[in-house]
Amino acid sequence: MRPYQNDDRLKKNIKYISRDNPVLARALESTKPRSRLVIDDNGDFNVDIGNGQRFYPSGARGAAERQVAQYLETPLRFQLAPNDVLEDCIELNWLYQTMRQRLSAFPALPAPASFGGFVVVFGIGLGQHIKLLAERLAFKTMIVIEPQEELLAHSLHVLDWQKLIQDLSRDGRDIRFVRGDNPFLQVIKIIRGGYYPFLDGSYFYLHYQSPELTALAQQLLNQCKAMSMASGWVEDQLTMMKNNIANFSRPGFLLQQRQVGSARKMPAFVVGAGPSLDADIEDIRRCREHVVLITASSALKVLLEHGIRPDIHCELENGAGLGLVAEDLAARHGLSDITLYASPTIDPRISPCFKRTVYFYRGHISSTVFYADGADTTSFAEPTSGNTAVHCALSLGFHEIYLFGLDFGARDPKQHHSQHSVYFTYKDESEMATYTPYEFDIPVPGNLGGQVMTGWVLDWGRTSVSKAIEGFDNVRVMNCSDGAQIRLATPKAAESIEIPPPPAGPKQEVESALTGFVRCDQDRSRPDDLAALVRTLHRFLDASLEAVSTITSAGRPPQAAILGPCERIITLLVALENGDVISNAAFRIMTSHIQGGLVAAYHYASRLDPTAAEEGLAAIRCSLAESFQRLHPLIDAAFESRRT
Repeated sequence: MRPYQNDDRLKKNIKYISRDNPVLARALESTKPRSRLVIDDNGDFNVDIGNGQRFYPSGARGAAERQVAQYLETPLRFQLAPNDVLEDCIELNWLYQTMRQRLSAFPALPAPASFGGFVVVFGIGLGQHIKLLAERLAFKTMIVIEPQEELLAHSLHVLDWQKLIQDLSRDGRDIRFVRGDNPFLQVIKIIRGGYYPFLDGSYFYLHYQSPELTALAQQLLNQCKAMSMASGWVEDQLTMMKNNIANFSRPGFLLQQRQVGSARKMPAFVVGAGPSLDADIEDIRRCREHVVLITASSALKVLLEHGIRPDIHCELENGAGLGLVAEDLAARHGLSDITLYASPTIDPRISPCFKRTVYFYRGHISSTVFYADGADTTSFAEPTSGNTAVHCALSLGFHEIYLFGLDFGARDPKQHHSQHSVYFTYKDESEMATYTPYEFDIPVPGNLGGQVMTGWVLDWGRTSVSKAIEGFDNVRVMNCSDGAQIRLATPKAAESIEIPPPPAGPKQEVESALTGFVRCDQDRSRPDDLAALVRTLHRFLDASLEAVSTITSAGRPPQAAILGPCERIITLLVALENGDVISNAAFRIMTSHIQGGLVAAYHYASRLDPTAAEEGLAAIRCSLAESFQRLHPLIDAAFESRRT
């Protein structure tokens, strides 16, 4: 075998790739492979990886042909059934249950029809299997993952990427490359894009074995449950909009548009209501006057009932029950000396209970898109109020932070919160005594040793804390919680904390931190823009209903018949997302419900026996139409507006 290079093909490929992905093109152009691309006398390629070893034992072309042929006999396909989601997600659950019931009357195929929204290829090698898969599989997007940059660079000499990409484009298909850090998150971001409704039945293809690729494939397959859940839901988005309107209609609040530039002189204690909080109460009390004390959601009740009053309290969730809890705590303990730090999407009954309110903008939600107007937003203040409290301390300029009760897990899942939290003390709410708010099915290292059980939501929370800390310079975070270990937070036993008396008190430190915030003394709800948002939502639903009306067999297999109407609705969603602020807010409100509905429609059509095509598609069409029509009055009720 002899070394091989095709500089003309390399330059042509680099030039073409650089049009859409200049970062990738530059990286490939500068790659210096340690292995060698070689060719044999029959024109078959291989990679010499040293010591007489070849990447392909008998040549790339033959290996690709055999592997693809074997794969197509029993392809590995992703399963995404439309399962019921959170009980608050009423409309999407109604659609799932209705479609499931109606479609159960029709015969189903043993496996989904041949189209799959994605082909996820683990490993590019020299890329010859890529062309074969593109020719033999029906899909919308091919995702090619290659951790070894030199293999991707070698493929530029072998494969005519320009022709392949252009051929795919003419068929309405595309190819996306995943490389570098966080490949899992990169793949999820692509999958969660416009063609997410077609994820069910997608193809997973492992080209070569490596610890990195095998682990990634397993991780993606294990995420079936998480990816099948709605990323928000329409009632939740409308509630957040409704709450934000009410809170912004009431002047006198402070608005955080940027993080505080100056550093605080005092440390901050950030307190959540995890089960380990109960053991640390006395150490918090011992240090109370030397720190700024920040509580998260139900930790407020725990500390107040132990005679400890925080300086700042943080809220994130929009549930109406939290408004009742705040009013109850205000009546029993008084909250008029405590600053509230919260998302403006919280229940509007909460803010009047406190001395003053500081609102910050969460990332990626409809009300933030509508109202933020260039202000800083964050995705690291969620998914729990504990994350909000950590974000509060960091963004207010605290550089020495101690965490308590931020367990993000439990040594005993039955003790998922402090024994003094609402979960175990509101006896009139009998469900609370047995209710477990999180899943606990993932073992992780404990902060103070041993093992702690967590679940996907709580694990998301602890990862979010690490990401938040990572975004700030010169910050020391000590984790005193006896829960899950948090990256970048140093474990520390609460009894070992020693903090000298500060030159000024906590109240003065809080006042100093808030001096740069914007005081809002006028109504900021923007009623004219809200009316335009309502009109945009109704127009979108009407256009989607028109697309739904075209779902019919017309002699085609059910899966083929559903694709066109679904794509038209996806196009409508994309137009909202890429539109102005009002359109983008409408997209955030609608996307989870619409995508969830299309997930169900595509799933059942892909499994519908062609002998029942017309009747089954009619059931899908009616279910989608009824579901979309049900949203019109929901929108009007949320915005207290009539359809015009």
